[in-house]
Amino acid sequence: MSLRYRGADYEPCQTGFNYFEEVIGTYRGAVVTRRVATNAPNQHIDGLTYRGAKVK
Repeated sequence: MSLRYRGADYEPCQTGFNYFEEVIGTYRGAVVTRRVATNAPNQHIDGLTYRGAKVK
């Protein structure tokens, strides 16, 4: 599937994530959980710029 954002075409990253649900508490009697990825790849790309300034 090809996607486009502001005129730039790109392909989405289709990696399979392994995750587990962690119970973080309760809110008004309901259990609140969050998904924690165990094998998430590093999302940082070297050489990014924003309005001419290099992003770390």
